[in-house]
Amino acid sequence: MARENFKYDFTVIGGGLIGSLVSILLAKEGFKCCLIERNSFKEKKSLKSFNPLSLNYRTILILKKFGLWDKTSIIASPIRNLVMKCFNSLNRLKFLSTDINLEYLGYVVDKFSLHQYFIDIAKNQKKLDIFDESTISKLNKKSIQNNYNLQISSSTSTNIKNIESEFVILSDGQPSSLGEKLKFRTIYKDHNQTSFMIDCVANFETGVAVQLFNEDGIFALVPYSEDKTSLILTLNKNKKDNYIDRENNLNLKKIETIFGSYLKNITNGKIINSYELKTARTEEIIKENIMLLGNTSQLLHPVGAQGFNLGIKNIETIIDHLADTSKLAKQNISNNMHYIAEKIIVDREDICQMTDIATNLLANPKSTSRITSSLLISLLKISNKTKKSFLKRILGLNDCSYLTIKG
Repeated sequence: MARENFKYDFTVIGGGLIGSLVSILLAKEGFKCCLIERNSFKEKKSLKSFNPLSLNYRTILILKKFGLWDKTSIIASPIRNLVMKCFNSLNRLKFLSTDINLEYLGYVVDKFSLHQYFIDIAKNQKKLDIFDESTISKLNKKSIQNNYNLQISSSTSTNIKNIESEFVILSDGQPSSLGEKLKFRTIYKDHNQTSFMIDCVANFETGVAVQLFNEDGIFALVPYSEDKTSLILTLNKNKKDNYIDRENNLNLKKIETIFGSYLKNITNGKIINSYELKTARTEEIIKENIMLLGNTSQLLHPVGAQGFNLGIKNIETIIDHLADTSKLAKQNISNNMHYIAEKIIVDREDICQMTDIATNLLANPKSTSRITSSLLISLLKISNKTKKSFLKRILGLNDCSYLTIKG
Protein backbone atom coordinates (compact mmCIF):
# COMPACT_ATOMS: atom_id res chain seq x y z
CA MET A 1 0.00 0.00 0.00
CA ALA A 2 1.59 3.26 -1.17
CA ARG A 3 1.47 6.47 0.86
CA GLU A 4 1.51 9.97 -0.62
CA ASN A 5 2.29 13.14 1.35
CA PHE A 6 0.85 16.59 0.64
CA LYS A 7 0.97 19.99 2.34
CA TYR A 8 -1.63 22.76 1.90
CA ASP A 9 -2.59 26.17 3.21
CA PHE A 10 -6.28 25.25 3.15
CA THR A 11 -8.10 21.93 3.08
CA VAL A 12 -11.80 22.14 2.23
CA ILE A 13 -13.89 19.14 3.25
CA GLY A 14 -17.13 18.86 1.28
CA GLY A 15 -17.34 19.62 -2.43
CA GLY A 16 -20.88 20.97 -2.70
CA LEU A 17 -21.70 24.46 -3.97
CA ILE A 18 -20.13 26.30 -1.04
CA GLY A 19 -17.10 24.01 -0.69
CA SER A 20 -16.25 24.06 -4.38
CA LEU A 21 -16.68 27.84 -4.65
CA VAL A 22 -14.52 28.74 -1.65
CA SER A 23 -11.83 26.32 -2.94
CA ILE A 24 -11.79 28.05 -6.34
CA LEU A 25 -11.48 31.52 -4.87
CA LEU A 26 -8.81 30.61 -2.31
CA ALA A 27 -6.75 29.03 -5.11
CA LYS A 28 -7.25 32.13 -7.28
CA GLU A 29 -5.99 34.20 -4.33
CA GLY A 30 -2.74 32.22 -4.42
CA PHE A 31 -3.24 29.76 -1.58
CA LYS A 32 -2.37 26.11 -2.07
CA CYS A 33 -5.60 24.18 -1.48
CA CYS A 34 -7.20 20.79 -1.69
CA LEU A 35 -10.86 19.86 -1.94
CA ILE A 36 -12.03 16.54 -0.51
CA GLU A 37 -15.38 15.07 -1.59
CA ARG A 38 -16.80 11.60 -0.98
CA ASN A 39 -18.81 11.56 -4.23
CA SER A 40 -17.49 11.46 -7.79
CA PHE A 41 -16.87 14.57 -9.87
CA LYS A 42 -16.01 12.56 -12.97
CA GLU A 43 -19.52 12.01 -14.32
CA LYS A 44 -21.83 14.89 -15.06
CA LYS A 45 -25.33 14.57 -13.66
CA SER A 46 -28.14 14.31 -16.18
CA LEU A 47 -30.69 17.05 -15.61
CA LYS A 48 -33.94 15.10 -15.66
CA SER A 49 -35.70 17.82 -13.68
CA PHE A 50 -35.11 21.37 -12.49
CA ASN A 51 -33.83 21.67 -8.90
CA PRO A 52 -34.47 25.29 -7.90
CA LEU A 53 -32.04 27.46 -6.02
CA SER A 54 -32.83 31.13 -5.47
CA LEU A 55 -29.96 33.59 -5.84
CA ASN A 56 -30.68 37.13 -4.70
CA TYR A 57 -29.27 40.20 -6.43
CA ARG A 58 -26.35 40.47 -3.99
CA THR A 59 -25.28 36.90 -4.77
CA ILE A 60 -25.31 37.58 -8.52
CA LEU A 61 -23.14 40.65 -7.92
CA ILE A 62 -20.68 38.60 -5.87
CA LEU A 63 -20.39 35.89 -8.54
CA LYS A 64 -19.88 38.54 -11.24
CA LYS A 65 -17.32 40.31 -9.08
CA PHE A 66 -15.26 37.11 -8.94
CA GLY A 67 -15.81 36.29 -12.63
CA LEU A 68 -17.99 33.26 -11.85
CA TRP A 69 -21.30 34.05 -13.52
CA ASP A 70 -21.84 32.67 -17.02
CA LYS A 71 -25.48 32.25 -18.04
CA THR A 72 -24.46 30.12 -21.02
CA SER A 73 -23.15 27.45 -18.61
CA ILE A 74 -25.92 27.63 -16.01
CA ILE A 75 -29.65 26.94 -16.34
CA ALA A 76 -30.97 30.21 -14.92
CA SER A 77 -33.98 32.49 -15.18
CA PRO A 78 -34.37 36.05 -13.83
CA ILE A 79 -37.00 36.95 -11.24
CA ARG A 80 -38.20 40.51 -11.73
CA ASN A 81 -41.14 40.71 -9.33
CA LEU A 82 -42.11 39.11 -6.02
CA VAL A 83 -45.63 38.78 -4.60
CA MET A 84 -46.28 38.07 -0.91
CA LYS A 85 -49.63 37.21 0.63
CA CYS A 86 -50.47 36.17 4.18
CA PHE A 87 -53.32 33.75 4.91
CA ASN A 88 -56.62 34.45 3.18
CA SER A 89 -56.32 38.20 3.44
CA LEU A 90 -56.86 40.27 0.32
CA ASN A 91 -53.89 42.29 1.54
CA ARG A 92 -50.93 41.38 -0.64
CA LEU A 93 -47.63 43.02 -1.34
CA LYS A 94 -45.84 43.21 -4.67
CA PHE A 95 -42.16 44.05 -4.99
CA LEU A 96 -40.92 45.18 -8.39
CA SER A 97 -37.28 45.24 -9.43
CA THR A 98 -37.96 48.68 -10.87
CA ASP A 99 -38.88 49.87 -7.35
CA ILE A 100 -35.16 50.07 -6.61
CA ASN A 101 -33.98 50.68 -10.18
CA LEU A 102 -32.80 47.12 -10.83
CA GLU A 103 -33.29 44.95 -13.88
CA TYR A 104 -34.15 41.93 -11.73
CA LEU A 105 -34.41 40.90 -8.04
CA GLY A 106 -32.37 37.75 -8.53
CA TYR A 107 -32.24 34.49 -10.44
CA VAL A 108 -33.63 31.03 -9.96
CA VAL A 109 -31.02 28.51 -11.09
CA ASP A 110 -30.81 24.76 -11.37
CA LYS A 111 -28.43 23.90 -8.53
CA PHE A 112 -26.96 20.87 -10.33
CA SER A 113 -25.97 22.95 -13.36
CA LEU A 114 -24.47 25.62 -11.07
CA HIS A 115 -22.53 22.96 -9.17
CA GLN A 116 -21.20 21.41 -12.37
CA TYR A 117 -20.14 24.88 -13.54
CA PHE A 118 -18.14 25.37 -10.32
CA ILE A 119 -16.56 21.90 -10.53
CA ASP A 120 -15.47 22.47 -14.13
CA ILE A 121 -13.75 25.69 -13.04
CA ALA A 122 -12.22 24.03 -9.97
CA LYS A 123 -10.59 21.34 -12.11
CA ASN A 124 -8.63 24.03 -13.98
CA GLN A 125 -7.15 25.76 -10.91
CA LYS A 126 -3.38 25.20 -10.74
CA LYS A 127 -3.21 25.65 -6.96
CA LEU A 128 -6.17 23.38 -6.21
CA ASP A 129 -5.97 19.60 -5.89
CA ILE A 130 -9.26 17.69 -5.96
CA PHE A 131 -9.64 14.36 -4.18
CA ASP A 132 -13.13 13.11 -5.00
CA GLU A 133 -14.48 9.67 -4.13
CA SER A 134 -12.43 10.06 -0.95
CA THR A 135 -13.16 9.78 2.75
CA ILE A 136 -11.28 11.01 5.81
CA SER A 137 -10.06 8.24 8.07
CA LYS A 138 -8.02 10.43 10.44
CA LEU A 139 -7.95 14.09 11.42
CA ASN A 140 -5.51 15.08 14.17
CA LYS A 141 -3.93 18.31 15.32
CA LYS A 142 -0.13 18.37 15.40
CA SER A 143 1.20 18.51 18.94
CA ILE A 144 3.53 21.49 18.44
CA GLN A 145 1.88 23.54 15.67
CA ASN A 146 -1.79 24.22 15.13
CA ASN A 147 -1.63 22.50 11.74
CA TYR A 148 -3.80 19.45 11.11
CA ASN A 149 -2.85 16.05 9.79
CA LEU A 150 -5.48 14.31 7.68
CA GLN A 151 -5.44 10.84 6.22
CA ILE A 152 -7.78 10.13 3.32
CA SER A 153 -8.55 6.97 1.42
CA SER A 154 -10.12 6.61 -2.01
CA SER A 155 -12.70 4.12 -3.23
CA THR A 156 -10.82 3.96 -6.55
CA SER A 157 -7.25 3.50 -5.27
CA THR A 158 -5.36 1.61 -2.57
CA ASN A 159 -3.06 4.58 -2.00
CA ILE A 160 -3.31 6.41 1.32
CA LYS A 161 -2.91 10.19 1.17
CA ASN A 162 -1.40 11.99 4.16
CA ILE A 163 -2.19 15.68 4.24
CA GLU A 164 -0.78 18.44 6.43
CA SER A 165 -2.92 21.57 6.34
CA GLU A 166 -2.56 24.90 8.10
CA PHE A 167 -6.32 25.48 8.06
CA VAL A 168 -9.39 23.32 7.48
CA ILE A 169 -12.78 24.52 6.19
CA LEU A 170 -15.58 22.09 6.93
CA SER A 171 -18.46 22.32 4.45
CA ASP A 172 -19.97 18.84 4.42
CA GLY A 173 -23.55 19.84 5.30
CA GLN A 174 -25.85 18.81 8.12
CA PRO A 175 -25.59 16.60 10.01
CA SER A 176 -21.80 16.78 9.90
CA SER A 177 -20.15 13.68 11.32
CA LEU A 178 -16.79 15.46 11.43
CA GLY A 179 -18.36 18.48 13.10
CA GLU A 180 -19.75 16.19 15.79
CA LYS A 181 -16.38 14.48 16.28
CA LEU A 182 -14.76 17.89 16.67
CA LYS A 183 -17.43 18.75 19.27
CA PHE A 184 -19.03 21.70 17.52
CA ARG A 185 -22.25 22.06 19.51
CA THR A 186 -25.34 22.30 17.32
CA ILE A 187 -28.87 23.42 18.15
CA TYR A 188 -31.53 21.59 16.13
CA LYS A 189 -35.15 22.59 15.64
CA ASP A 190 -37.92 20.44 14.20
CA HIS A 191 -40.49 22.68 12.50
CA ASN A 192 -42.96 19.80 12.18
CA GLN A 193 -43.16 20.50 8.45
CA THR A 194 -42.23 18.67 5.27
CA SER A 195 -40.96 20.53 2.21
CA PHE A 196 -41.86 19.25 -1.25
CA MET A 197 -40.26 20.49 -4.48
CA ILE A 198 -42.59 20.07 -7.43
CA ASP A 199 -41.78 20.48 -11.11
CA CYS A 200 -44.71 21.25 -13.40
CA VAL A 201 -46.02 22.82 -16.59
CA ALA A 202 -48.66 25.52 -16.01
CA ASN A 203 -49.91 28.98 -16.85
CA PHE A 204 -48.38 31.79 -14.80
CA GLU A 205 -46.73 35.18 -15.21
CA THR A 206 -43.13 34.78 -16.35
CA GLY A 207 -40.50 36.30 -14.08
CA VAL A 208 -42.87 36.67 -11.11
CA ALA A 209 -42.17 34.68 -7.93
CA VAL A 210 -44.98 34.19 -5.42
CA GLN A 211 -44.82 33.35 -1.72
CA LEU A 212 -47.98 32.61 0.25
CA PHE A 213 -48.48 31.96 3.96
CA ASN A 214 -51.54 30.24 5.40
CA GLU A 215 -52.59 27.83 8.13
CA ASP A 216 -51.43 24.84 6.03
CA GLY A 217 -47.86 26.06 5.56
CA ILE A 218 -45.73 28.15 3.20
CA PHE A 219 -46.14 27.99 -0.58
CA ALA A 220 -43.78 29.34 -3.21
CA LEU A 221 -43.96 29.58 -7.00
CA VAL A 222 -40.62 30.07 -8.74
CA PRO A 223 -40.83 30.10 -12.56
CA TYR A 224 -37.82 29.05 -14.61
CA SER A 225 -39.14 29.18 -18.18
CA GLU A 226 -42.17 30.48 -20.07
CA ASP A 227 -44.31 27.47 -19.19
CA LYS A 228 -42.42 25.56 -16.47
CA THR A 229 -42.22 26.40 -12.79
CA SER A 230 -41.04 24.99 -9.52
CA LEU A 231 -43.48 24.88 -6.64
CA ILE A 232 -42.15 24.59 -3.11
CA LEU A 233 -44.78 23.38 -0.65
CA THR A 234 -43.61 23.54 2.97
CA LEU A 235 -46.56 21.80 4.60
CA ASN A 236 -47.44 21.43 8.25
CA LYS A 237 -47.44 17.68 8.83
CA ASN A 238 -51.10 17.53 9.84
CA LYS A 239 -52.02 19.23 6.53
CA LYS A 240 -49.94 17.15 4.13
CA ASP A 241 -52.79 14.79 3.18
CA ASN A 242 -54.75 17.76 1.81
CA TYR A 243 -52.19 18.12 -0.99
CA ILE A 244 -50.29 14.82 -1.33
CA ASP A 245 -51.67 11.32 -0.72
CA ARG A 246 -49.78 8.28 0.56
CA GLU A 247 -48.75 7.29 -2.97
CA ASN A 248 -47.29 10.78 -3.50
CA ASN A 249 -50.06 11.80 -5.91
CA LEU A 250 -50.60 15.55 -6.04
CA ASN A 251 -53.96 17.21 -5.48
CA LEU A 252 -53.51 19.66 -8.35
CA LYS A 253 -56.90 21.32 -7.91
CA LYS A 254 -56.15 22.09 -4.27
CA ILE A 255 -52.72 23.48 -5.17
CA GLU A 256 -54.23 25.70 -7.88
CA THR A 257 -56.81 26.95 -5.39
CA ILE A 258 -54.08 28.01 -2.96
CA PHE A 259 -52.18 29.97 -5.61
CA GLY A 260 -55.36 31.45 -7.08
CA SER A 261 -54.87 33.71 -10.07
CA TYR A 262 -51.07 33.24 -9.99
CA LEU A 263 -51.18 29.61 -11.21
CA LYS A 264 -53.57 27.87 -13.62
CA ASN A 265 -53.86 24.63 -15.60
CA ILE A 266 -51.11 22.55 -13.94
CA THR A 267 -49.99 19.53 -15.96
CA ASN A 268 -47.13 17.05 -15.60
CA GLY A 269 -46.77 17.86 -11.92
CA LYS A 270 -44.19 15.64 -10.22
CA ILE A 271 -42.39 15.66 -6.88
CA ILE A 272 -38.64 15.87 -7.47
CA ASN A 273 -37.54 16.11 -3.83
CA SER A 274 -38.89 16.15 -0.30
CA TYR A 275 -37.38 16.42 3.16
CA GLU A 276 -38.41 16.78 6.79
CA LEU A 277 -37.83 20.38 7.77
CA LYS A 278 -35.34 20.47 10.60
CA THR A 279 -33.04 23.45 10.94
CA ALA A 280 -29.63 23.55 12.61
CA ARG A 281 -27.32 26.21 13.98
CA THR A 282 -23.90 25.66 15.54
CA GLU A 283 -23.05 27.60 18.68
CA GLU A 284 -19.61 28.46 17.25
CA ILE A 285 -18.23 28.48 13.72
CA ILE A 286 -14.48 28.27 14.43
CA LYS A 287 -12.26 26.24 16.73
CA GLU A 288 -8.50 26.57 16.58
CA ASN A 289 -7.76 26.11 12.86
CA ILE A 290 -11.09 24.69 11.71
CA MET A 291 -13.99 26.81 10.39
CA LEU A 292 -17.52 25.70 9.53
CA LEU A 293 -19.04 27.16 6.37
CA GLY A 294 -22.42 27.00 4.65
CA ASN A 295 -25.02 24.48 5.80
CA THR A 296 -22.46 22.92 8.15
CA SER A 297 -22.64 26.14 10.17
CA GLN A 298 -26.34 26.88 9.74
CA LEU A 299 -29.19 25.12 8.00
CA LEU A 300 -31.95 27.73 7.75
CA HIS A 301 -35.67 27.54 7.17
CA PRO A 302 -36.28 28.01 3.41
CA VAL A 303 -38.59 31.00 3.97
CA GLY A 304 -36.93 33.97 2.29
CA ALA A 305 -34.37 31.69 0.58
CA GLN A 306 -31.52 33.11 2.67
CA GLY A 307 -29.38 30.01 3.33
CA PHE A 308 -27.25 29.73 0.19
CA ASN A 309 -27.09 33.50 -0.21
CA LEU A 310 -25.66 33.80 3.32
CA GLY A 311 -23.01 31.20 2.46
CA ILE A 312 -21.99 33.20 -0.62
CA LYS A 313 -21.76 36.39 1.41
CA ASN A 314 -19.56 34.59 3.96
CA ILE A 315 -17.21 33.50 1.17
CA GLU A 316 -17.02 37.09 -0.07
CA THR A 317 -16.02 38.19 3.43
CA ILE A 318 -13.23 35.59 3.50
CA ILE A 319 -11.82 36.42 0.08
CA ASP A 320 -12.12 40.20 0.41
CA HIS A 321 -10.22 40.22 3.70
CA LEU A 322 -7.47 37.92 2.45
CA ALA A 323 -7.14 39.98 -0.74
CA ASP A 324 -6.73 43.19 1.30
CA THR A 325 -4.16 41.65 3.64
CA SER A 326 -0.48 42.33 3.00
CA LYS A 327 1.63 39.46 1.72
CA LEU A 328 3.52 39.20 5.02
CA ALA A 329 0.40 39.29 7.19
CA LYS A 330 -1.38 36.85 4.86
CA GLN A 331 1.10 34.17 5.93
CA ASN A 332 -0.62 34.01 9.33
CA ILE A 333 -3.70 32.20 8.09
CA SER A 334 -5.02 31.33 11.55
CA ASN A 335 -5.15 34.95 12.80
CA ASN A 336 -6.80 36.08 9.56
CA MET A 337 -9.47 33.39 9.69
CA HIS A 338 -10.31 34.09 13.34
CA TYR A 339 -10.75 37.77 12.51
CA ILE A 340 -12.93 36.84 9.52
CA ALA A 341 -15.02 34.52 11.70
CA GLU A 342 -16.02 37.45 13.90
CA LYS A 343 -17.43 39.29 10.86
CA ILE A 344 -19.17 36.15 9.57
CA ILE A 345 -20.87 35.61 12.94
CA VAL A 346 -22.35 39.13 12.79
CA ASP A 347 -23.79 38.47 9.32
CA ARG A 348 -25.06 35.06 10.40
CA GLU A 349 -26.87 36.42 13.43
CA ASP A 350 -28.47 39.14 11.33
CA ILE A 351 -29.80 36.68 8.72
CA CYS A 352 -30.83 34.11 11.32
CA GLN A 353 -32.76 36.77 13.23
CA MET A 354 -34.52 37.90 10.06
CA THR A 355 -35.42 34.30 9.15
CA ASP A 356 -36.66 33.57 12.67
CA ILE A 357 -38.90 36.65 12.60
CA ALA A 358 -40.34 35.57 9.24
CA THR A 359 -41.15 32.05 10.41
CA ASN A 360 -42.50 33.16 13.79
CA LEU A 361 -44.57 36.01 12.39
CA LEU A 362 -45.59 35.40 8.79
CA ALA A 363 -45.95 31.61 9.07
CA ASN A 364 -47.61 31.54 12.49
CA PRO A 365 -51.38 30.78 12.37
CA LYS A 366 -52.07 32.38 15.76
CA SER A 367 -54.46 35.32 15.53
CA THR A 368 -51.97 37.78 17.06
CA SER A 369 -49.35 36.89 14.46
CA ARG A 370 -51.90 37.12 11.66
CA ILE A 371 -52.94 40.60 12.78
CA THR A 372 -49.31 41.72 13.12
CA SER A 373 -48.34 40.38 9.69
CA SER A 374 -51.35 42.11 8.12
CA LEU A 375 -50.35 45.40 9.77
CA LEU A 376 -46.78 44.94 8.53
CA ILE A 377 -47.92 44.47 4.94
CA SER A 378 -50.21 47.51 5.24
CA LEU A 379 -47.31 49.61 6.53
CA LEU A 380 -45.07 48.52 3.66
CA LYS A 381 -47.78 49.38 1.15
CA ILE A 382 -48.33 52.82 2.65
CA SER A 383 -44.66 53.81 2.97
CA ASN A 384 -42.69 53.52 -0.27
CA LYS A 385 -39.47 54.33 1.59
CA THR A 386 -40.02 51.52 4.11
CA LYS A 387 -40.94 49.12 1.32
CA LYS A 388 -37.71 49.87 -0.57
CA SER A 389 -35.67 49.45 2.60
CA PHE A 390 -37.36 46.11 3.33
CA LEU A 391 -36.72 44.89 -0.22
CA LYS A 392 -33.04 45.88 -0.12
CA ARG A 393 -32.66 43.97 3.13
CA ILE A 394 -34.19 40.82 1.60
CA LEU A 395 -31.84 41.10 -1.37
CA GLY A 396 -28.78 41.72 0.80
CA LEU A 397 -28.25 45.21 -0.58
CA ASN A 398 -28.55 47.24 2.60
CA ASP A 399 -24.74 47.27 2.99
CA CYS A 400 -23.72 46.75 -0.63
CA SER A 401 -21.36 49.34 -2.08
CA TYR A 402 -20.89 48.03 -5.63
CA LEU A 403 -24.26 48.36 -7.35
CA THR A 404 -22.64 49.56 -10.55
CA ILE A 405 -22.28 45.99 -11.93
CA LYS A 406 -24.86 45.56 -14.68
CA GLY A 407 -26.28 42.71 -16.78
